[in-house]
Amino acid sequence: MLNDEFPHTITVWEQRNIPDGGGGYEKGWAAVIEMKGFMDTPTSQERYEAQRLNNPLDRYLYYPYRQDIATTMRITFEGDTYEVAGRPEDQGGMHEIIRLPLRMVANG
Repeated sequence: MLNDEFPHTITVWEQRNIPDGGGGYEKGWAAVIEMKGFMDTPTSQERYEAQRLNNPLDRYLYYPYRQDIATTMRITFEGDTYEVAGRPEDQGGMHEIIRLPLRMVANG
């Protein structure tokens, strides 16, 4: 059933200090979670409202309830990279499904 409701494979990235090979570190993105989700496209009205509020919106990610996805993380799906455009929303407050608004990262 999980594959029917959440058919897409999503990778979640976190910015971390990555060894540079010379004893130091540099900032970089590291894959920290691979999970199943559902990538959805917002309606035209939702996109318009988000743009009006200077918070562009490109996709919604729905996934089973969990609390370890932070607003500082990035999401990749089918070669595109997205940053989190808002707080995770517990759909109906039931601790079952989370909706996460996403904004595409240019050259991500």
